[in-house]
Amino acid sequence: MSFIKRSEEEFLHQHFRYYMDLDREIIEVIQGKDLQTVDGVQQTLDQMHAFMGSEFMLTTASILSKRYGYYIATVPLALMTIFNKFPDMRLSNIELVRIDEDKKWLPQFNLLSKEVSEPANQTREEWMNTELEKLFNHHVRPLFLKINQLTRLSMDVMWENTAIYIFWLYERQFYEWYDDGVASGMKRDFYYVVRDLPGEVFGMKSNPFTYFLDQPILSTGARERKCCCLSYKKNKDSTYCKVCPHLSRH
Repeated sequence: MSFIKRSEEEFLHQHFRYYMDLDREIIEVIQGKDLQTVDGVQQTLDQMHAFMGSEFMLTTASILSKRYGYYIATVPLALMTIFNKFPDMRLSNIELVRIDEDKKWLPQFNLLSKEVSEPANQTREEWMNTELEKLFNHHVRPLFLKINQLTRLSMDVMWENTAIYIFWLYERQFYEWYDDGVASGMKRDFYYVVRDLPGEVFGMKSNPFTYFLDQPILSTGARERKCCCLSYKKNKDSTYCKVCPHLSRH
């Protein structure tokens, strides 16, 4: 039985809003298990909507999937690629911990159990395939379907809300931390996730991330979005994201 090491947790905390008990006051905790039901997702959306002062429920729903997509794209994939470990990402094992009053709603991500799987007697590809199917088919897609059921937010928007952070991690962030040779080697995992994984791993006919692979890369190194995340509609003071497709049309 293996676990996330303290040093690995510190790395995740430093870079990916991973929660560590550092005597910070906790303002709110959303239990992942509450997101397993339609009623629980609706309650979470209602709480977020009121807290953020949002005027458009589709934007609130997109922000929930966007924040969640960030954690999905960073914590397990960074552990997988850098440390050859994969955490238990079941909703029953996670919490979203809010420690500030920032109206952007940026909770930290907590794993209740720190147990991880490792390749062991499998090939690394077999191990990745098994763990990624648990993640995307049994964890992420069911949540996105509940959000879609409640709000009719496009599934493409939600998958891209995850994809943008996968692109950021492998195409930009790793190149800041490692030399080009190491970072390029890490991109093997990137292409496996966004291109090579079959649709069955997602419970779908095709890999939903592949749809966004042809997006142009902007001067900042970020990829332009294919689908607007609707953040600009949150309220009258909201603006477009820097990678919003609307910006290129203006």
